[in-house]
Amino acid sequence: MVRRYELSDAQWARIADLLPGKPAVGAGRSAPARSPRPRSTFRIFGFDPATTQPSYATFMERIHPEDRPSSEQALERAARERSRFQRQYRIVLPDGSVKHLQSVGQPDITASGDLEFVGTVMDITERRRAEEALRNAQAELARVARLTTMGELVASITHEIKQPLTAVVANADTGLRWLNRDKPELDRARNAFSRIASNGKRAGEVIRGLRALAKKSGPQLAKLDINDAIQEVLALTRSELQRHGVVLHTALSAADRPVFGDRVQLQQVLLNLIMNGVEAMSAITDCPKVLAITSEAVEPGGVLVAVEDTGPGLDPATADRIFDPFFTTKSDGMGMGLSICRSIIDAHGGHLSVSPRVPCGTVFRFTVPGVPSS
Repeated sequence: MVRRYELSDAQWARIADLLPGKPAVGAGRSAPARSPRPRSTFRIFGFDPATTQPSYATFMERIHPEDRPSSEQALERAARERSRFQRQYRIVLPDGSVKHLQSVGQPDITASGDLEFVGTVMDITERRRAEEALRNAQAELARVARLTTMGELVASITHEIKQPLTAVVANADTGLRWLNRDKPELDRARNAFSRIASNGKRAGEVIRGLRALAKKSGPQLAKLDINDAIQEVLALTRSELQRHGVVLHTALSAADRPVFGDRVQLQQVLLNLIMNGVEAMSAITDCPKVLAITSEAVEPGGVLVAVEDTGPGLDPATADRIFDPFFTTKSDGMGMGLSICRSIIDAHGGHLSVSPRVPCGTVFRFTVPGVPSS
């Protein structure tokens, strides 16, 4: 069991004054005989040190119900293993407001052989709010970047939707003609209607991809097939590649290797890298314009995706700044595309890198981790 320090209020106060930022100091056990009176802990937990003498159990009752079991387990494990512990958790005050706290405890053995803990309790609510505001700002910036890229693809996207819808109308007319004959050609009509279904699904996939990229939402981490995500992005960019005379090569892994990530964010990375490659090759006239997209399984359990182009390649003078925010070589660029891409991949626990392609061009590679075993 963990036993409390048997210190006076004045001693607790002096210890608190010695710690950086005057965090609260305390020690815990499951059934304390006596509670210390660290004033800052009282204030953080919403107790009045002049009128209230809460027990250890009372302090624990203030911990958010969802965080209480894991917090108690962490304390029990630290006591059993005589190890340092660090926890972030929430507390709920009587007025219903929620605070985010961080507790750190260090074990010590007294001269009598008792196990004691001394540590700090810090209110990190404002830090959590600032982190959440930063995440929201980053998500909104990423969405703006997606919409900007989609704006550049308006003509191609329109074609990608118009083409299957035109085919739907044509096949419907054809199917009706086969049915209106004196002797209906059922097999041919059936084929025409099958083509209607196929083209309708194709248009639907493009629209679904657009809606996903345009919607405003937070990260949705889930198990996904990265090859399917790649194919959906290629459906949006196919006409753009054709318009610029770019030949597409794909070599996607046949291994069943799902990854864990946000589908829309990963597709944003792919879309940005593809559009960068197309733009890099726009002025090329002396060699074929080729965009190659590959995926392969890598250990431990992840997937490596590469996007290669045959453009002019990297400028050695600026190559080390290519992922810096607001750095751009384009006259009308914001300099945020690749920076956002790297932030997205880093947030997924992966890595985005760039290197020259031999004999010409550029290769962007990124990794995405596999699905956690838990």
